[in-house]
Amino acid sequence: MATVIGIDLGTTNSCVAFTSGNSHEVIANLEGSRTTPSTVAFTEGGERLVGQIAQR
Repeated sequence: MATVIGIDLGTTNSCVAFTSGNSHEVIANLEGSRTTPSTVAFTEGGERLVGQIAQR
């Protein structure tokens, strides 16, 4: 069976999951959370911030 990847681009949170055979998993972000805030911010220097760090 093929691997299937699902991406949920929500207005509040986003997440990514995959299924392969009988295995299903929601992929955690770098901070260990299975959902990421759908937030983007820019610093005064032009750096892009996404997710939890953008909300801070």
